[in-house]
Amino acid sequence: MSELIVRYYASAAFKNLSAITQSTYRNEIKKIEQAHGNKPVELLDRKGIKLLVAKKAETPGAANKLLRTMRMLMKFAVDEEMRRDDPTAGVKSLKVAGDGFVAWSEADIEKFEAKHPIGSKARLAFALCLYTAQRRGDVIRMGRQHIRGTMISVRQQKTGTYLEVPIHPELAAILEMVPKDNLTLLLSEAGGPFKAASFGNWFGDRCREAGLGKGYNAHGLRKAGARRLAEAGCTAHEIMSITGHQTIAEVERYTRSANQKVMAVDGMAKLTRRSN
Repeated sequence: MSELIVRYYASAAFKNLSAITQSTYRNEIKKIEQAHGNKPVELLDRKGIKLLVAKKAETPGAANKLLRTMRMLMKFAVDEEMRRDDPTAGVKSLKVAGDGFVAWSEADIEKFEAKHPIGSKARLAFALCLYTAQRRGDVIRMGRQHIRGTMISVRQQKTGTYLEVPIHPELAAILEMVPKDNLTLLLSEAGGPFKAASFGNWFGDRCREAGLGKGYNAHGLRKAGARRLAEAGCTAHEIMSITGHQTIAEVERYTRSANQKVMAVDGMAKLTRRSN
């Protein structure tokens, strides 16, 4: 397994990934190598894969992440002729309760705003996440050089997509209070740019301070931003032009609750009009 991993890191497939995706893969692969690095690749079978997944059944998200990583490595092993078949084929992901990261409600948003006033670093981070609807890795890289008039430009790390997003009036008011000489809008406690993981931990602490439970994080604000756009009547393509999602299916996953609410209100209104 260790040899397979070395080959994978040296491959074009890995080198062509974005820096943030490489980092994510390395974190998972490191765990696999520590536990199974000295084991023969060709001896791993479907039963073994299912056993690895079952051991993490109490945390289905982590189990599925392990399965995805093993599937990627085994397909690469076949390409490298280190084995003849893919033992992950047909192994199903575990069902995850809920819909991933918690999407903030309006009550959650008000709670955070009440705790962290305009002018605080927490409120700036919150506003950048909510009003640009971008991933944390892109938010922490935003600086004055990306602001052009009423627009803020983003080159998404994960997809390479270039976006120009209009600056919401509430975000504009908050940005006015940020020192003009900082190339990075958000600075860590050490005075430099955040790293994605440390920002996630720091922002999670700010959420706890506001009385929001476990599961509330920056990615949930991205979902809330997409929900707000849907509730405002934006089409899927309009939402994609802001969030940078690649498919309508991804947008629908983010805005499912908003669409349900709007349709329920419209449906009940139609029924009321018919009854009258």
